[in-house]
Amino acid sequence: MGAYLDRPITESHYDYGKNDKIKYVAASMQGWRTEQEDAHNAILDLEKGIHMFAVYDGHGGKDVSTYTADHFPQYLIQQENWKNKEFSNALNDAFISFDDVLRQPEVLKILNSGTTACVVVIHNENITVANAGDSRAVLCRNGKAIELSFDHKPEDKSEKSRIVKAGGTISADGRVNGGLNLSRALGDHYYKQNKDLPLEEQMISAKPDIIEDKITDEDEFLIIACDGIWNSMSSQEVVDFVKELWGKETLKQICDKIMANCLADNTDGDGTGCDNMTIIIVDLKNTTELGQFDNIEDTKQIE
Repeated sequence: MGAYLDRPITESHYDYGKNDKIKYVAASMQGWRTEQEDAHNAILDLEKGIHMFAVYDGHGGKDVSTYTADHFPQYLIQQENWKNKEFSNALNDAFISFDDVLRQPEVLKILNSGTTACVVVIHNENITVANAGDSRAVLCRNGKAIELSFDHKPEDKSEKSRIVKAGGTISADGRVNGGLNLSRALGDHYYKQNKDLPLEEQMISAKPDIIEDKITDEDEFLIIACDGIWNSMSSQEVVDFVKELWGKETLKQICDKIMANCLADNTDGDGTGCDNMTIIIVDLKNTTELGQFDNIEDTKQIE
């Protein structure tokens, strides 16, 4: 079986919720891929007044992305820095130590399986984003796309330096040892075998970049998505697309239209539009409608 199906699976699956301040819809589509390897978290009040949203784009199978979605939120809130509301430090510590958990044989059954992780924590007006890999968080501020994460690619100067120091190579098409086309991820312990280096300095590092910002009156919505979206549309293009439909369509409809826009007509090209897709849109002003959900696999969180 190849990497792609004969026809795409276009059925969407949703997660949605709201409280008196914000609302969100998360949507995913398998698309042309033979397996859905994406996972996500969308949790209002992970602890009172603290919300968490995350996208995990798995590769080499869905094991690590699914396991991370199932276990990372509770692992995060157990961090000592979390208890002190030092979210940047808590996220950094959680990424590194959770990656160590993933190397345990009883947890990680497939050594070369891994996942990106783009995790957003919102507390009052404060927003903290931790990212490892090429999923991305983007804020719409007065119509402008504000990127709250950096894509980690092997050809980037700082990433390349670490990869080479750890004993790795980068192919002409930007792949580590001819394999992964990203340079940071959870899992992927096949690339983390240098016993002289800590986990965060291995060829593929789990150490996240962390960005802190404050939500202002100019901020309308937040988007977290995997590269199945970002490889087809730029950050500003996605913001413009959502902005054009804002107030005219429901969040569910907007998610559906973005994924439809990104989905390739066929698999004859370079792979753009042929990946799994996951997108979370968070309405920071609570001004839109969620939409109608009737799929039995839809989940909801309404307060």
